[in-house]
Amino acid sequence: MMMVRPFKRNIRVFLTCLLVSLLFLQILISTNQVKAETRSIDDLRNSVVRILCYGLDGGLYTGSGFSVGMGEPVRHIVTNYHVVEPNLEGVTVLLSKEDQINAVVVAYDKVKDIAVLELTQDLFKRPPMEIGDSKAAIASQDVYALGFPGDADLIDDTPSGDPDDVTITRGIISKISTQGGRGIFQVDVSINSGNSGGPLLNENGQVIGINTFTVTSAAGINGAVKIEELIPMLESRGIEYLSANNNKQSSGSLFAFSKIWLIVAIVCFVFLLIVGLLLFFFIRKRKAHSVHVSHSSPYNQKPVLKGVSGYFAGQTIELVDHDLNIGRDAKQCQLVFPLSMEEISRKHCTLHFDKHAQTFTIEDHSTNGTYLQSGARIPAGKITQLRPGDRFYLSSKDILFEVSWERR
Repeated sequence: MMMVRPFKRNIRVFLTCLLVSLLFLQILISTNQVKAETRSIDDLRNSVVRILCYGLDGGLYTGSGFSVGMGEPVRHIVTNYHVVEPNLEGVTVLLSKEDQINAVVVAYDKVKDIAVLELTQDLFKRPPMEIGDSKAAIASQDVYALGFPGDADLIDDTPSGDPDDVTITRGIISKISTQGGRGIFQVDVSINSGNSGGPLLNENGQVIGINTFTVTSAAGINGAVKIEELIPMLESRGIEYLSANNNKQSSGSLFAFSKIWLIVAIVCFVFLLIVGLLLFFFIRKRKAHSVHVSHSSPYNQKPVLKGVSGYFAGQTIELVDHDLNIGRDAKQCQLVFPLSMEEISRKHCTLHFDKHAQTFTIEDHSTNGTYLQSGARIPAGKITQLRPGDRFYLSSKDILFEVSWERR
């Protein structure tokens, strides 16, 4: 009996390793890059939306935008920052005269004139567009601008959001340049009021630019921000998107690609099978070491909030598994600023560390705002996740904090 139990345990370990190897083989064979469905320029009108911004001055401002994501339903829209600038908290997407979806501005860059919106509801029948490679664009190539120019689709003074009312204009790239720290396509495609934020497409129907401005003092001089300026904003927020760089494969190359992956999968399977056999013979010897290693990770560290600048500069506060309210009101907050610092709200924000998930989150309640170090404002009332090493500030960069791990 003393020999049977270790043998059975090793058999179970071996079978587990073999099963993992088989699953890995299946994943390698079945996994392909997500490919965008081939669609005509006309079909791509379904991916363009009308943006309405209800300004703080009482005015109604309109622009265009386009869907991004990996498939339906869509939750994110890209547009120009100047389209939503009149009121970042008064933005909607117009689907029809009676149907609007509220949107939250989750990222923006004033210099590059780009904003990313997150819809408060799932959006169907507006499939995401495929992001193209703007670096591959050349002067003189054909491009298409899609959007809702205000003078073309106003019916009874009411903006339309129907895809059938999306205007398509064709032209060429006249010049590729840099302006104000951003890459610009100069195009002769008409970009009228209301077109701002709409997509500039290449002949493959891929977005290579965001229609942004027109020069009113000269004919045929219009500008679109290169789509490569958008990519860092999407990736830093974890927003997935269809990319032409992952999808450019002909049928012949796709077949060759699949054969290569099959060979790689077989080699990996054999390799993992050998690893499984080695584990079969040596698992007991390695077990003690692996247990020791597993106990050395994050238990010797504690989550902390560090004051980088401002009133709490140089101080370190250990975070425990409950909310840490930050503000001027000692009755509501655990980290309390002087009452004289009126730029800080009475309850400015709430920081939370989840002991089980080992994650940091922050929620803003303030008037003057809580911001990431990049300058992006944390949406009020929306829980935002932070990673160790992330910094945020209250009202201004003079009051800066950092969440991190520290040795016990």
